[in-house]
Amino acid sequence: RQDIVAREEALRAGEQLLRERRHSLAEARSKLQDLTVRIAESGLIISHLLADIEERYHVDLEQYNPSDAAAIDGAADDDATSEGALYELKEKLERLGEVNLAAAEEEEELASRFRFLTEQREDLTRSLDSLQQAIKKINRTTRERFLDAFNQINDQFKKVFSELFQGGKAELKLTDEENILETGVDIVAQPPGKKLQDLDLLSGGEKSLTAFALLMAIFLVKPSPFCVLDEADSALDDTNANRFNRYLQNMSHQSQFIIITHNKLTMQVAHTLYGVTMQEPG
Repeated sequence: RQDIVAREEALRAGEQLLRERRHSLAEARSKLQDLTVRIAESGLIISHLLADIEERYHVDLEQYNPSDAAAIDGAADDDATSEGALYELKEKLERLGEVNLAAAEEEEELASRFRFLTEQREDLTRSLDSLQQAIKKINRTTRERFLDAFNQINDQFKKVFSELFQGGKAELKLTDEENILETGVDIVAQPPGKKLQDLDLLSGGEKSLTAFALLMAIFLVKPSPFCVLDEADSALDDTNANRFNRYLQNMSHQSQFIIITHNKLTMQVAHTLYGVTMQEPG
């Protein structure tokens, strides 16, 4: 009987152990199934991350060898350095913005436009240099011719003035000798018995005779076939009118003078007279 009781107790203990083992097995299977699900989920996440990294950074992590990258880049193979490099790459990509697929064509078009504009600029620069050289040559020639003509006219003006005024002296002066192309010309005259003074300070008759002297000086330097004088003798007294007429008679051998005048002395020396009257008095 004791043996039967011992066997029954052993059987019950074995059944209890079997139940515990089955329970442990069930728990292990449940954990295994849970881990399998989690592994599958992690695999999907990893796949998505790999695909995202390959799409955004063009790097296949499955074939990526950190030791090779460290050897090439000379970077330390640690997590902090990798995270810093990754953050820097992300910032660079964000600064780059969207990728313009037509950038190559636009670059070629802009390069062609740049070459065209560069050639145009160089052509304009050459033209500008040539134009500046021509301007310098023209300015130099103009200065030389102006000074030559000025000096000749000034010499003749001095002579004609002395002849018309029976003495005295006069001359032409440049207002700005340093800037010949922009200078003006002043007339300084000294009739007999008077001080050397500006043309504005002379009397009306003296101004007329001085202006006539300058005109004749220009005619002597560069003769003209004819000259029209409109009442140039209106402010002259008889003495100066006679001097005016005698000089005109001398100059008439090289030029023809057409004179509008009311002066009887001038009419007397004219070769031909044309009278102009009104159809109705007044």
